[in-house]
This record gives sequence, structure tokens and C-alpha cells, in this order.
Amino acid sequence: MPEPQLDHNLEDFLEVRQPGVDYAKHQHVEPLQIDVDLTNFKRFPRLDDTVTYKKEGRDHRGELVDSDLELPDYSGPFRADLRFVDFSSDALLNMLAMSHEYYALLVESWAAEIASRKGDDVMCEIQTSVWTNGVLPQVPRIREEWEALDDVDEMPTLSDGVVTFNPFRPDDRYAACDKERLVKLVLGSHEFLLLVIESWAAEIVVRYGLDEMFDIQWTLWSDKVLPEVRRIKGKWMNITTNDVAAFMKDIQVDATSFPGKAFEMTFEMPAEDVGIMTFNRCCAPDQWEALGRPDILEKNCHSTCPASLIETAKMYNPNMKVDILAIPPRVSSEHVCCKWRLSMRTPDDPAYVPIELTDRSSQR
Repeated sequence: MPEPQLDHNLEDFLEVRQPGVDYAKHQHVEPLQIDVDLTNFKRFPRLDDTVTYKKEGRDHRGELVDSDLELPDYSGPFRADLRFVDFSSDALLNMLAMSHEYYALLVESWAAEIASRKGDDVMCEIQTSVWTNGVLPQVPRIREEWEALDDVDEMPTLSDGVVTFNPFRPDDRYAACDKERLVKLVLGSHEFLLLVIESWAAEIVVRYGLDEMFDIQWTLWSDKVLPEVRRIKGKWMNITTNDVAAFMKDIQVDATSFPGKAFEMTFEMPAEDVGIMTFNRCCAPDQWEALGRPDILEKNCHSTCPASLIETAKMYNPNMKVDILAIPPRVSSEHVCCKWRLSMRTPDDPAYVPIELTDRSSQR
């Protein structure tokens, strides 16, 4: 099968998906023209369409500041102002292991889904292009920027199964790193994870179109990945309860939503069983608004985020509900990308599910 030929629009699309891209340089006067079905997809309602939210607060998680805390995991109380340096070195080593396991799960899930749709030969062909054109050219920069170990940019073998090469994979030498470097490694593992997944997604867009990519994302996040993701976070960060606080902690240490070039989030719990998560920054609005296509942004977000958050809430507790306070399209770049409220149904709610829940720590 010959390599697909890119037109100018697809080249623009691929360039704007690179990590850390300057979106101001990609602002389109005329909207990017790309084929996509903007009618046949599920739209999730906001709680109140008349309310909008401007950005406020900041994401503390990646701040490299002195901390008197040495949290061994995240089994303790929810911390709205959590910083990764609040964890002990051993806990940060666990976060690196968690991020790698999460990353391998996502790559293997993408590969398996494509193989089931297109066949093993096509999957291998796509994988080769993903790594050759999308990932490997970025590895030296990422390794240097995030202080990965010096010998981690070797060429992975692209013909022997699914490639889960990762310059931030667990390594015994990390034990000698101080907490500041460990946090940088954690943040670098996030950027690398996003780079690889974005490269798989972009390859599908080039070959089969946006609609196929959105359909794959919906399938993965709503059906196949989430139960294992929850197990991974429980295993490495000891998040084992079934309440709103557990879900808030889950997202704070989720390797796909660490702070950095793609995401900036705030977290608050105004009441014991109420949590609010706000994405002040997300790469999807930055990308699609730069390309002049907030209509595609709407499909992008509705095809990914509600499925993952709503299904994860149900896994934690069938009585946990998710209200969407804000979701694209948004009024302007001064407004939040999206905003979510978690709460618990009470027995007088018709949708309440009588069930006895127990701490999962004994099941680890």
C-alpha cells in the first residue's frame, strides 16, 4: 500500500498537533477545509446553557517548589492544591511506573482496535509510519527537555509486535534522582504519552478521515480502556475508595491530564460529596480554534471526554453523576475549555442504585 499523499490542509492539521506548538503561528484567516460529519454524533447537554465561565485559578501540580510533605501515595485526603513534589520520592517512582503502564495500555489498545478494523498488516504499516514520521524525530528534544536518561533514544524495532518504547520507562537509576528531577520525568512521561497517541490519531486521520478517528476514540474510551485505567491508578497510587474525592484524586494523577503544554486544570470540592474539575487549558480547543474550526472542536470533545468521565464515575460508584457545566464550543479563549461537576445521588433520586460498596484496597 503506497504512503498516502498529504494535501495542504492535512499538513496544517498535523503541524498544529505537535506538542508545544505556537498556536498563534497557525491561526487561519479562512477555516481549514477537512471532511467530517458534523451531524451524526452524540451531543451531551450542559447543565445550564445560559451560564459561561471565565478562566480563574491555576494548576499547582507541576510546580517545582519546596514541600514539607512526603505523601507515600494518594490514599489520604483530597488536596485541591496538590503539587507532585508533595509526594515522596518512592511515590514519584510509582507515578512514573503508573504513567508507563497507562501509556502501554493506550498504545496496545489503539493497535488492537486498528487491527480489528483494518487487519494486522495495516496496523503494522500504520505503526511504522507513526514512529518513523511522528514520534522518533521528537525523542531527542523530549529527552533533553525533561531530563530523561542519556541512553533512551535508541530506535525501537518496528516489526516485532506492538511498540511500547518509552524514554520514561521504569529504570532502577531513577532511585538516585532528587524529587525535582523525578517530577520533571513524570511531566515528560505525560508529554511523550500524548505525542504517541496524537501520532496514532493523526495517522488515522490522514488515511481514513476524522470520522474514523473520532469513532475509534469513542470506542476506546467508552468500552475498552477505562476499567484497566482505574485499576492502574489504584495499584500505583492507592486510590481505593468509591466517593467523589477518589474520582477527583484519580483525575489529578491521570497520566493523560498531567499539567504541561496541553492541559492546565483546577480542582475544588465545595462540599463533601461535590467535586468540580475545570480545564482552563486543553490542546483540543487550542488546535481546532487555531484552524478556524470550532464546529469540529465540538465533535472532538463530545466524542471523547463525556464518555470517559461519565463511565469512570459509574465505575467508582453507580450513584455518582456527572453534570457538564461547560463544554465546547466556548465563547472565547478567555473562557474555560470545559467544566465538570461530580456529585452523589441520594436514595430519593429515581436513578439511585441500591448497592453496597466496599474499599478496594483488599483487592489489590
